[in-house]
Amino acid sequence: MWRNYLITAYRNLLRNRVYAAMNILGLTLGVTCFSIIALYLHNEMGYDQFHEQASYRFLYNEQTGSGASRTAGIVSIETLDQIEGNVTGVEDKIMLRDYGSGPLAILYKDVKFKSRNMMFVESDFFDYFSFELKRGDAKTALADPKGLVITESAAKRIFGDVNPMGETVKFLGNYVFTLQVTGVVEDPKQSHFNFEFLLPFEVKDDRGFEVMRGGFKGSMYGYFKLADGAEPEWVAAAVKDYYLDYYKDDAGTLEALQRESYTFQSVYDIYFDSGHVTFDENFNKGNLQNTLILGAIGLFILIVACMNYINAATAKALNRRREIGVRKVFGAFKRQLIIQFMSEAFMVSLSAILLSVLLTDILLPQFQLLMGKTMPISLLENPFYLQLLLGLLVAVSMLSGLYPALIMSAFKPVEAFNSHHSKSFFKTNRVRSFLVGFQIMLTMMLISAVVLVIKQTHYINNLDLGFNKEDVLIIPNNSDKVNQNLQTYKNELMRNPNVLGVATSMDVIGFQYTNNSGYVTVDGQPNDEGTLATYFTTQMDFMEIYDLDIVNGRAFNPELSTDSTSIIVNEAFVNSIGLNDPLGKKVRIYGPESTPKAIIGVVEDFKFQSIHNKVKPALFLIHPRANWFMSVRIQSGSGAEVVDYARNLWEEMDSVYPFGYMFLEDNINAYYDEEQRIQSAIEVFAVICIIISCLGLYGMTAYVIERKIKEIGIRKVLGAQVKSLVWLVNQKFVQIFLVGTLIAIPAVYFSISKWLEGFAYHITIGVGSFLIAGFIVLLVIISTVSIQAFKAALSNPTKTLRTE
Repeated sequence: MWRNYLITAYRNLLRNRVYAAMNILGLTLGVTCFSIIALYLHNEMGYDQFHEQASYRFLYNEQTGSGASRTAGIVSIETLDQIEGNVTGVEDKIMLRDYGSGPLAILYKDVKFKSRNMMFVESDFFDYFSFELKRGDAKTALADPKGLVITESAAKRIFGDVNPMGETVKFLGNYVFTLQVTGVVEDPKQSHFNFEFLLPFEVKDDRGFEVMRGGFKGSMYGYFKLADGAEPEWVAAAVKDYYLDYYKDDAGTLEALQRESYTFQSVYDIYFDSGHVTFDENFNKGNLQNTLILGAIGLFILIVACMNYINAATAKALNRRREIGVRKVFGAFKRQLIIQFMSEAFMVSLSAILLSVLLTDILLPQFQLLMGKTMPISLLENPFYLQLLLGLLVAVSMLSGLYPALIMSAFKPVEAFNSHHSKSFFKTNRVRSFLVGFQIMLTMMLISAVVLVIKQTHYINNLDLGFNKEDVLIIPNNSDKVNQNLQTYKNELMRNPNVLGVATSMDVIGFQYTNNSGYVTVDGQPNDEGTLATYFTTQMDFMEIYDLDIVNGRAFNPELSTDSTSIIVNEAFVNSIGLNDPLGKKVRIYGPESTPKAIIGVVEDFKFQSIHNKVKPALFLIHPRANWFMSVRIQSGSGAEVVDYARNLWEEMDSVYPFGYMFLEDNINAYYDEEQRIQSAIEVFAVICIIISCLGLYGMTAYVIERKIKEIGIRKVLGAQVKSLVWLVNQKFVQIFLVGTLIAIPAVYFSISKWLEGFAYHITIGVGSFLIAGFIVLLVIISTVSIQAFKAALSNPTKTLRTE
């Protein structure tokens, strides 16, 4: 019996080739888009979910009296030790730290390259995080302070096909390490960690300096294992209680504790819930809002594709009414008719699914390139993909086939034979008009949302950052030899006519964070009236390179020795700390016991962090060894020439440590790379949604013209002009468009308003965006409908009126 159903379904689809091809094409596009987006969502939602044990990262939030706050992902080793040893509910901890200084050179025989993708981790790292160790023993690989665990890709890059175990690798830069490979670990995938090298936490550099417990002891990531049944919230509260009791006799510290709160963040939540956390910028972070927006678009496209099939199938029911009547007269039951029409929907859906597999295989690599992600699509490598296809086959068959099957099987034989427009069919028309309107509404929502997203992105890209990001070459400086001859190197750079200025610093603008920050108080005022500030540690000529504008006071003057102990602050600092006349005021930036520094100037606010946030307080201070980076202002268009010149000078001084560089503008653009990628993806899928909508409109227009063909012929005989006949077909769709638009606009306005709240600087939603979107959708509707309407209006009425 099932064989007969499928054969009949196949023959019916073969008789209506154009109708079947349009349905299959529309569903194929819809399923392909949905599959690609679903694979992307599955990949994003899978971050850190592979860890077998739940651990909790410790975060602390600090708030000022003015209301400014900051959540930091790093604390001191002392703090982590105190929590482990004194707080109920904490069983164990692990400390780790990514390498926050300039890149280190990796040297092995003839191999030489630079990397910052290294982490210093305690020996039980693999007990906490479920990365697969390909070579070595997970319990001992990081126990030796001279050991080294490298990723598979790093091993391939350094050693080729040679077994790396036991080989010696040298790291050269601010620190010098000579380490022996004790393990090879899989490349971190779907993890918030970024690393190529895992170094033992207790490692000492070749000069005997204990790096983590020395230079980095105040800035450590801490992950904890909590006791069974211990809730992170009450363990965090216990931490607060412990410190309040510990410092009960220290009034100053107690006052600071009142501004602090703590969080134990699950490792499973770090990827999507760390956008507000500072000092963990080397972690992979996702944007849940953007991910869900893309998922909603994929669902929209699938629904529109299914609606196309429903509309086309119910429209074709008019031509199949006699077939249905004959079947019922010869004893066909309603159940059998439903199975028959569901079989047709199944065959269309199966064809679309199979074609989508081919199309996905072709398009997914391009999508991965667009999104900067890698997603396995082999059915054997990715069981989720197979489950997705099977689920889509069932869902699309049911969604697109059930309603038409119920409608067509409900025709009564007497209506099928005697009435061209049965009562039940008029009800079908109303439902179909609703579905067309809903489809147009979804398209209008998507297009208007895309227009607003593009406007916001354009606004961001052209936002005045408060400094000149163009034509600034940044050279990371981790070479001892270059440092020893730093002034000579700078002087030689300045001899190039394309070099306008050179400044060294510990921090540069455009990295979204700096290596220092803290709570700043005005000398003589209560500590609780201070503010949190970001510190830029530089030398005196730094501000000129970035074209920062002084709005009050003056810039640093190398001729004045007192300027080496002075600071310059931004406007946000002045407003946050409440200084009416900041010049000459002294502030303490390293605690209440530190030496106060005088403010000599106020710089205009510049956007040194994400533009999702308002500009925060910042200050500039001078340090004689602030030489981690060189910022070089160059003539426009001379980038390649200056890079070659700087590289040659570098290699004359140091032929071992590799030269590296970046352009400030590229670095800033990279920070917003994900949002740019999401916008591009939204634009692409919006175009596909328009294409699918055009297919549906084309099919529906064919049906409307088929029903009105005799009316068109009669009107033409009576003298109707072609434009009036075209409008006759268009007017119904225009009416549906107007209704759909009235519903779409409030929904988009509400959704985009919520999205824009994530930006401190954003556009104002006006009618212009909706007018543009409405024009695009209306143009698509009229163009698609008019093509067939013109053809029908120009046809010979003698032929259309003569047909039965």
